Amino acid sequence: MNGGVGNISEGRRRAAAYGFTLIEVLMTLVIVALITGGAVRGFRSLAKSDLRAGTAHLSGAIRYLFDRASTTGKYHRLVIDLNEGRYWAEVSDDKFYVPREAESMVDRRRREEEEKKQDDDDKRKAEKREELLKDGSYEYSGSFDPSKIEVGDFRPKRARFGAFKETALKPVTLKKSSIKIAGVYTPRVTDEVVAGRAYIYFFPMGQTEPAIVHLSDPDGESFYSIVVHPLTGRTKIYNEYIRPPTGTATETDDEGNRIER
Repeated sequence: MNGGVGNISEGRRRAAAYGFTLIEVLMTLVIVALITGGAVRGFRSLAKSDLRAGTAHLSGAIRYLFDRASTTGKYHRLVIDLNEGRYWAEVSDDKFYVPREAESMVDRRRREEEEKKQDDDDKRKAEKREELLKDGSYEYSGSFDPSKIEVGDFRPKRARFGAFKETALKPVTLKKSSIKIAGVYTPRVTDEVVAGRAYIYFFPMGQTEPAIVHLSDPDGESFYSIVVHPLTGRTKIYNEYIRPPTGTATETDDEGNRIER
């Protein structure tokens, strides 16, 4: 009998010497799996919470700019940088007109490059005139001389937007670990903007342009859509991807549904 007990004790000592038993290893793996699963679920829950909060804040910013444009009589726009995951507001005293025809991404890039070149030319001309005024070499004869008119002097003035200094709406950088701006649609573009910068304009008479902003988690598994109504500035948040209308620009009601004429 004592020999049997001795053999059992000897077996336990050998098991202890070699390491954990199989049951102990399995129990350890189960515990690790439970902890890991809980951590993953917690992280996903936190990411969804950030996504909801980020969507709500962006929706509030859109409504705020609609109200500011109506009360101040100035043109406002929301600039959304999809690559950097940032958005901020800008304001202008100049009139802004929405293009009659929707632009493709290629046409839009070409237009922006031309506008940048135009701004550089205007800056160069202004600096040249300033230098002539300073050294006294600028002379005005008092008569109109068509030969001194430069090309572009009578082109329509383009609206220039500057920084929005209201502290109630500061620039926002989203958490890239949990929020991604997946796309922005407005009738000014033929396709949804999924890279670069997108703009949503707000007008002094209490109107904006219809828009849909898509936000998602980094993996694109969860989506939120902000649908903007142009006449009321109301926004509605959907916990799904709302597909932008195809073809020409269409009118929508407060629910984002297409209005057939």
